Amino acid sequence: MRDKGILGKAKRLLIYIPFAVLFICIGILVASNFNWSSQSKAVHEAKNSFGDPLDNPSVLPVSNLVSGGISKQELVVDQENPFVAVAEKVSPAVVNISAEKIVERRDLEYLPFEDFFRRFFGEVPERKLPQTQKAQSLGSGFIFGKEGYVLTNNHVVAGADNISVKLPDGSQYKAKVVGLDKDTDIAVLKIEAGTDLPTVEFGDSDSLRVGEWVMAIGNPFPQLGLDRTVTVGVVSAKGRSNLEFGPEETPNYQNYIQTDASINPGNSGGPLVNIRGQVIGINSAITNPTGMSFNIGIGFAIPINLAKWVIPDLVEKGKVSRGFLGISFQEMDKNTADALNLPSIEGVLVRQVQSDTPAEKAGIKVGDVIIGFNGKKVEKGQNFRMMVAAAGPGQKIALDILREGKRVSKDVTLADRDKFTASVTEEKPKEEKKENWLGLEVATCTQALATQFNVKFQPGVIVLRVEEGSSAEESRFVEGDIITKIDNEEIKNMDDYKKVTKSLKNREKPILFLVSRGGEALFIAVKP
Repeated sequence: MRDKGILGKAKRLLIYIPFAVLFICIGILVASNFNWSSQSKAVHEAKNSFGDPLDNPSVLPVSNLVSGGISKQELVVDQENPFVAVAEKVSPAVVNISAEKIVERRDLEYLPFEDFFRRFFGEVPERKLPQTQKAQSLGSGFIFGKEGYVLTNNHVVAGADNISVKLPDGSQYKAKVVGLDKDTDIAVLKIEAGTDLPTVEFGDSDSLRVGEWVMAIGNPFPQLGLDRTVTVGVVSAKGRSNLEFGPEETPNYQNYIQTDASINPGNSGGPLVNIRGQVIGINSAITNPTGMSFNIGIGFAIPINLAKWVIPDLVEKGKVSRGFLGISFQEMDKNTADALNLPSIEGVLVRQVQSDTPAEKAGIKVGDVIIGFNGKKVEKGQNFRMMVAAAGPGQKIALDILREGKRVSKDVTLADRDKFTASVTEEKPKEEKKENWLGLEVATCTQALATQFNVKFQPGVIVLRVEEGSSAEESRFVEGDIITKIDNEEIKNMDDYKKVTKSLKNREKPILFLVSRGGEALFIAVKP
């Protein structure tokens, strides 16, 4: 009887449950109907107006594109692509530059303004030319002073006799060269428009991050009338250096921003702009490893902070005054640091000290590692070169140096680079085959051997052969290198060489060589 009662109650409960669930659902629908329907309507209208916001990123607000913090509610707030506002802000200050030059040529010669072709195409077309002709270089620039100051590349206007600047409204003015700086490939021009002109805003190129949006504005292929074209990309890399554009066109001071925003001939001198409409670079060059004459997304721009440094000198004096120390140096690497018992690869290694220079007078020596400049850390060679140049002539600076494991400090008064290089011929170390060690086959250097390898005689041992696959080959030794020091021991002949190599026979850590190659002193660290 008891079991039957429990069973009856359970059956009745099961009958009531569906009704209870039904009433609960009705209550939820009634309570939320108005809010739910309005949300559905808003989403439906948004999709009708803009399409699915996830499929149409142009509706994203600028703030979210920059920060990356995008909420669902913000996806449909703004219909305008942020690049439109940037282009509208900057384009009025971007100009066309036409530079003419009268040149004399023989029957068969290269085209004038060859640097344009070499810089962008990697080759120079050859054709027959008359003896005298007018050559024209076309590029870009941008107004940075309302009085008519224009910033562009040195290679756009260098050597030109007649320079014209065309503004976006079609008006054209003759421009005069205010200052040129080949070492950074920067030039300042001036036009007299008789009125205040639209200008760009400078940004901070040091704060750029890889992956950040950028826009290149200029005149790609201006002969086709492609005026003030805008291309978009990202910062691909920073601090690019050691780029070669030919013996006459390669700047000495390089710290390029790399971008995949399309840069083509005629874009030279135009602005590279960030998402806030600030100029952070000057478009200057491209590279194409295939040798083909088109852009493959590897373009380079001079950082605007470098331009900020040279502009005052160019405007005031027409040229840039730079500090001069009087050394040649090389970057540190792991093997060299290990050979010198250094904890890191920071700093630069002095491989040559020129005679009668501030460096020699201050007692800087070959083999010193410069790790500090006026209290700032020296990390890379390009960074150090900029520090010396920017300090300026006549400035007293302090260098922190590691010498044979000890830290020393040297005070140096810098010279004027231009004046020094103009008056002094750079001292070349007395330049650069049988013992076999580390893959090196060497012999006492004689005048006859030096002549045979087409190097200038210098006491030491000369490398006759570098064994394939050896430690020496991996460390980039080449035939004709003259070894003058090993592990800080002077080498003048084979006797010195044998004595030192015998003492280093069981050495496990890298061994540091000082060699002369092509008139330059060079440290090479070899790991046994």
